[in-house]
Amino acid sequence: MYCIRPWLYVGNYRDSLNYDLLQHHQIGAMLHLAENVQQPNIVSHYIPVEDGQPLPFEQLKSGVEFVRQEKTKSQTVLIVCGAGISRSSLFAVATLKEEENLSLLNAFQQVQMKHPQANPHPNLWKSLCEYYHENVSYKTILKLILQAKSGKLSRI
Repeated sequence: MYCIRPWLYVGNYRDSLNYDLLQHHQIGAMLHLAENVQQPNIVSHYIPVEDGQPLPFEQLKSGVEFVRQEKTKSQTVLIVCGAGISRSSLFAVATLKEEENLSLLNAFQQVQMKHPQANPHPNLWKSLCEYYHENVSYKTILKLILQAKSGKLSRI
């Protein structure tokens, strides 16, 4: 589980099953993108997102709105997908873009600084760029991912 902001975490399916871990990080809400997991006293929102498939805009909007709404209620939110690498990272990028008025590239860099394994699938990234009308090539994202793997994080 990766803390992107004090109110925003990204994790994997196993994290969502670990009630003690969720309590330790004071998770009050979860956005599930792979499997729907219910935990006591934690608000859940499930959106079945297929990794590697284009992302329907209504799913992106629904997920980001849920996270932002829970933040306004002072909830700490965990965004969860299968491995915690692609779909959950993408929704974290979209949330930061809207919440902090960042460009997609800057939002991705913010997520990647806290979660070096963040790696949205190219089709999901393309959908995100289309939704926000920003043209950030996946090659740019891939370059950042490769730099992170080699330990050479930089700003583009």
